[in-house]
Amino acid sequence: MKGIIFVVWEKYLNERFGAKFLDSYREQIGESKSQLPMTGLTYPDEMLFKGVGLVSQLTFMSADRLMIEYGRYFMINGLVEYLCGYLLAQAWCAYDLLLLMREAHAQMRRTPDGLFPPLFNYEVLSEDHSHMILTYDSTRKLCSLLEGCIYGSAERFGERVYVKEHSCMKKGAPVCRFEVRFDGESWAKRATPDMVAQEKRRLSKQGITNLVLQILSFDAQNSLTLNDIHEAVGQHQGTYFPEIYKNQRHVEPMHVSQVYTALAKLQQVGLVASTINKQNDTFNTRRYWRAPTTD
Repeated sequence: MKGIIFVVWEKYLNERFGAKFLDSYREQIGESKSQLPMTGLTYPDEMLFKGVGLVSQLTFMSADRLMIEYGRYFMINGLVEYLCGYLLAQAWCAYDLLLLMREAHAQMRRTPDGLFPPLFNYEVLSEDHSHMILTYDSTRKLCSLLEGCIYGSAERFGERVYVKEHSCMKKGAPVCRFEVRFDGESWAKRATPDMVAQEKRRLSKQGITNLVLQILSFDAQNSLTLNDIHEAVGQHQGTYFPEIYKNQRHVEPMHVSQVYTALAKLQQVGLVASTINKQNDTFNTRRYWRAPTTD
């Protein structure tokens, strides 16, 4: 699983149960300060199952209830909004977001990090896309996490949602089947063009992320370091953003942190691969390239 799952999980624990609870949780699972999860790394599934089991024991809450709460929290919290802004900027209602999440999961499977996020299938039952069936068959059996993500997707856009699970793998069914009905109009569909444009800029800063994508090669043999990419961005930013620099004689280069942020966001949705999970990787020697977009 991607590290963002674990980072946001601990943010959820802190906000839901408090800092002392989180400290106790970390102590009991044997997580020192030097072992705190990082968004760019990958971790075994067992880490999440172990953590959920411990929290369930400590709080007397069922694992399913915790996962539903966490799934909702994941979809609306600020860190995910920041790191996954490139994806979120393309969604204007809960239905859009769920399908984009599915596409992002498919894309993450194409990276070299051994990720295997679940791919739910879906059937649309109404012309306005407000009524659908989701089918989930992951061996992880984290259907309650998906259910929470559905609630969070609706909340993110100010919609109401009705969810009913008709079958569940944990009860012996071959697949989990959710009936989902969205109600109410997304705030984004009522927004003015200026509001929409402002939200896009706030969420994604897509100009620099698209420029970084154009600079990177699909061939890992032609991968680049952060410094290489920063230098290339500086060479192209004047022509790529003419509306910004048209009245400036000198183009001030973007800060390297802006380029790194763009890379981090593209990695979160599986569009950029790197050597971060390889042995002997360091921040300065880490190499980046575009992940394939077809199987």
